[in-house]
Parts: sequence; structure tokens; C-alpha cells
Amino acid sequence: MSMLTMPKRLAPFEKMLTTNWKTQALSLLVDKKLQPSYAEYLSLNQALQSGDPAMDKLIVWMFQNPKQHRKYFETALYQGLDQLPHEIPELTEFFNFVEKTPAWFDQEKMDEALNFIYRLGFNSGFILRDLALMMGYLYPGFNQPLILTGALSKNAGTRLAETTKWWMDITEQHAFKRFNTGFTSTIYVRFIHALVRNQLSKSTKWDRHTWGLPINQYDQAMTNIAFSGVLLLGIRAIGIFPNKREIESFLHFWKYAGWLMGIDEKWLVDKESEGWKFLYWMPFAHPKPDESSISLGASLSKEPFERQYRYLKPLQQKLAYRQHLEVTQFFLGRKKMQQLGLKHRPAPWFAYYLLARNVVLYTGAKHSPKLSQKLQQSGRNIQKLGLALYQSKAKQLASMHQ
Repeated sequence: MSMLTMPKRLAPFEKMLTTNWKTQALSLLVDKKLQPSYAEYLSLNQALQSGDPAMDKLIVWMFQNPKQHRKYFETALYQGLDQLPHEIPELTEFFNFVEKTPAWFDQEKMDEALNFIYRLGFNSGFILRDLALMMGYLYPGFNQPLILTGALSKNAGTRLAETTKWWMDITEQHAFKRFNTGFTSTIYVRFIHALVRNQLSKSTKWDRHTWGLPINQYDQAMTNIAFSGVLLLGIRAIGIFPNKREIESFLHFWKYAGWLMGIDEKWLVDKESEGWKFLYWMPFAHPKPDESSISLGASLSKEPFERQYRYLKPLQQKLAYRQHLEVTQFFLGRKKMQQLGLKHRPAPWFAYYLLARNVVLYTGAKHSPKLSQKLQQSGRNIQKLGLALYQSKAKQLASMHQ
């Protein structure tokens, strides 16, 4: 063990083997041992120190002539390889790989996943923002690139708008067809990740001995699971119970999105229990919450005051602020709220309202195709309206070249 190169953020193998009644009960529930084998531990350690070989290689090529090569990359991404002035082997190799869908790709499941996503309506936004994102801030390993790239100086609305715009891009119909926004946005975000990884890795401010590689494989995989497995857990807690086919399709959608983002297939899941196992490892791969957790959590909590409501703006901003805090409190509890620097509410009333509302609507939709169709149609419209709250902020990153 002493010969093993290991970032300080990762707990010793022996500590990850500890068990209690909670881990035993969860292991029985998922019919899977949550503690890693030694081979899995080594794989986790390697993932913390691994990037995206295909895109990282392209970044090395780009820096040979940054301005010209970036222009070539963007031409290939948005217009195609045939629009380049001459063949460029590095770009040909990369795009020939990402343009060919993997053997396991299933278009029918991708389409079914979109129908499920649309039916969730605004519920997906509450879960992704108030559970997945807030919970992520509790793990400082995710926060370090934000700190060192100056992203903390951005207002929370801008950061949230960038992520929301990408999410909307990839959840449009036929989004992942070669020149549609889901594909181009994802490859562009992947490019930005590699660019940041390259620059931070060279920076004397980046502590590789503590954090491993910036935007590494494990942290990216856990972000992908936040969009998929964590959302599935969250919607159940507020009264939406997907069937087996919906779960399979939804996980398949995010498996492909993660693959296109450059995550190794070993960290992409087909079953919820696989994601739960990786989630169980999270506290062992991150230190405890720190000042960055408080800074990001407090900033996100105040994001509603940046929204551009058309009517009764101050009232709607204050109402949204309270609603989001109550949903976060419902999921995370008082202690974690304090770790994020968030104000504790008397009771998470809005979360209870969502629970009651969803039980009635989504249970009814299982017995009424007409209601199910209405939820799907109105749900997508609500998701688009949610993005519109950010107005120009939403245009900044994910589709900035469209």
C-alpha cells in the first residue's frame, strides 16, 4: 500500500471497508456489496488521477498553434471535417470516434427517456438544483476547479444558466444527431473541461497531491450520476415513481451522454444499484465540506433574486428563494444546510406540497393516457419557461457558437 500513489483526498482502503447496520441494510436492498474490492479501490484511485485521453490529446495538438487550431476544431465541430481546408489527422481521429455510436446504443430507449424527462416538468429542475447541485457542493473536490478558474466570482445565476442551457440542448428531440445542439454542446463542454484540466494541471496553485487531476474521471462520472441516479432517487421522494422501463431508458440516455462527454464506460451505469455503489464511495473520495461549500451553497440559494420575472418580480423572487430552500432542507436536513451556509426554514412546506401534488397527478397519469400526454406536453413547456428566466445568461456557454 505504501508504494501506491494516492491523492490525499482518497481515504485508505481499510477505512472504506468499515460497515454498520445502514451499509448492511443497503447492501441487502440492492443485492450488492457497497464496499469496494481492492481492484475497485485501485480503479477509483486511478480515476481520480485520469482525464479524458481522446480530448486531452486534442488539446495538446491545439496548443501547437492555439488560435488557428481552435478555429479548425470549431469548424470541424459545427460544420464538419469536410469543411476544413485540408485533412487534419488529429481532428479526423477524434470526430470519427465520437460520431460513431457505441454498439450498446439504443435509439428507442433514448426516445423513451425524453418522454419521461418531459413528463417530469419542473420537478426535474427542483431535484437537480436543490438536491444534486447543492449536495455536490458538500464535496470540495468538485469545487476546486471553480475556485482556481475564478468561476466563484460569477454570480450563481450565470453558472446555473450555463448548465441549464446544456441540459435543455441535450434533451431536445434528436439532440444527439451529428450537427444538432445536443451533440455540439456536449463536445464543446468536453473541450472546455479538457482545456481547464490542461491549464490547471500546469498551475502551481493546483495541488495534485491532494486533489488528483482536475475534472478527473471519477468526479465527472459522479456528476453524470447526479443527473441520472440522484434525480431518480429525488423524484421518488416527492411522489413520482417511474416504472422499470422508464428507469432503464433514462439511465441509458445518461450513459450515452456521459460517453459522449468522455467518461470511461466502466463508470457509466446500466442499473441504479451500480450508481448507488459509486455514490456510497463519494464521502471516501472527498474531504469534509469547507469554505468553498459555504460560498457556493449560499450563492446558489440567493440565485432566485437574479431571475427576470415579468410580473411581481420582487414577490416572485422571494417566493422562489423560500421554495428552493425548503426543497433543499427536505432532502439534506439541518446539519448539511448549516455546512452549506444556508438558512434553516421552520418546515419544508413546499416539498410537502410537491409530494402531495405529484402523488395525485402521476398516480392518475398511470391510469389515464390523456393525463400522461398532458403532463408530457405541459412539462416540456414549463422546462423551457424555466430556462427563459435567465434570458441572455443562458446563451453563454453551452451553445455559444450556435
